Amino acid sequence: MTLPADFSSPSRLVSTVLSLVVSASFAFSAEPSVVLEETFEQPLSADWHWGLGTWTAKGGVLRAFESGERRHGPVKQRRFAFTEADVRFEFRLEGKASFASFPIDGTRERSHILNFVMGRDVFRIIAHPKKGENVDLVREKITLGDDEWHPVHIVLKGETITVEFNGRTWTTKHPVVAEPKANIGFGGESGGPKGEKAGALEFRHLKITATP
Repeated sequence: MTLPADFSSPSRLVSTVLSLVVSASFAFSAEPSVVLEETFEQPLSADWHWGLGTWTAKGGVLRAFESGERRHGPVKQRRFAFTEADVRFEFRLEGKASFASFPIDGTRERSHILNFVMGRDVFRIIAHPKKGENVDLVREKITLGDDEWHPVHIVLKGETITVEFNGRTWTTKHPVVAEPKANIGFGGESGGPKGEKAGALEFRHLKITATP
């Protein structure tokens, strides 16, 4: 068999093969690494360390509704330290539930940093430059279909936020986006003190990968 001119030299053939291997390895390593994935097939781990309301993970879905003496929508917090991330999840509003949220907090001393609010008629991105201060980075009217699963894609990189949700894309910037973060979570308004009879929030397919 006669090799093509480029491969007639054994050393050149070896060099070409090595280049292909290195290129393939680089392409593989360039794939974003998964840093957190929650299947919600089992009860929540101890990393979900604080919350209000009733939360149940079962069959791939995290379900929540208001309960207890404190009048507050369900909220659940998970320890997860990061600065930049690519976040994906889906949510569904049931009954009289009016919105779901994805809050991002710092340490106990820093408290709230960002909150993403996905309502039946409004989408908001809220920044918290300091305790007790709220700044709307995005506040726009939307319309959500009832009892549907809604995918959300959030990218935090540097001071920039990009969100894909409900068939639209939003991009905004604020210095708090670049701050170190210590907790993520889910929350919202499930329908009031009548609990599950009034409504519920459901979440699934939470996956966070490192940003390129």
